Amino acid sequence: MRISATLRKGGAVTTSESVSLIQMSGKHRDAMKQALEWLQTIVEPVGIVVSGSIIRGNPGPSSDLDIEVLHDQPWRRRIQRWFCETPVELFLNPPQWMHHYIRDEAAHGRPSTANMLTTGKLIFDTNQRMAAIIDIAREVLSRGPSLSPHALLRDRYTAACLVEDALDFGGADTPDSRQILALAVDAVVSHAYLRKNRFLPRRKERLALLPSIEPEVARLLSLALIQAPADGLVHLQEASERVLGTSGFFEWDSGQDNSDPPNRT
Repeated sequence: MRISATLRKGGAVTTSESVSLIQMSGKHRDAMKQALEWLQTIVEPVGIVVSGSIIRGNPGPSSDLDIEVLHDQPWRRRIQRWFCETPVELFLNPPQWMHHYIRDEAAHGRPSTANMLTTGKLIFDTNQRMAAIIDIAREVLSRGPSLSPHALLRDRYTAACLVEDALDFGGADTPDSRQILALAVDAVVSHAYLRKNRFLPRRKERLALLPSIEPEVARLLSLALIQAPADGLVHLQEASERVLGTSGFFEWDSGQDNSDPPNRT
């Protein structure tokens, strides 16, 4: 049975959220319908979650529609296409890849797949297979990133290097100095979340949400971005000392690693 027909009939494979999703007005509703129709020409889905700011009800002018697709073929695929003047991203994965993304992204503090699955709407499911994966995503998110001490130290080192690079400009106002300053701020913001075992929010709201856990750091880093570079560096350095315990070089040892480099052939 075709997905679109099943959704219109309210078939057993859909969830109650499907009703509100299908009743979306305007080009977003049409884009979703066209995307689902087109999807069936390239794969037979066993589960579909539609996600993104459009689904959450707070889209911006360039917001896209994210579609997570579970299938049983031995391949993964990511597609970007326009439907009804709406950008749509499709993530097509078999179960093993979807499980990998959920756990691997969470381990790096950036659980994009898990967030899409748990904040989106389940509109198609076969034998509750996608629902089971969503439950796993929720469980992984509940634990936080839980970075190892080694991974957390390496992230601290990376952020400290960027702060040191920004300070090396000495307040000069050049395109490069502003770029490095922004990168350093981003790195300190990220470490502020990770060191408290918090997943990183979306980049578009990462600094805006930081006051909930580090209000003074958020204030300092905001000033670092909006003030002249010479003044901004003062605030960056103070924030770095608060979050990283340093604003540049510090002693550390990665430890002995006996692993082989990954095979990229």
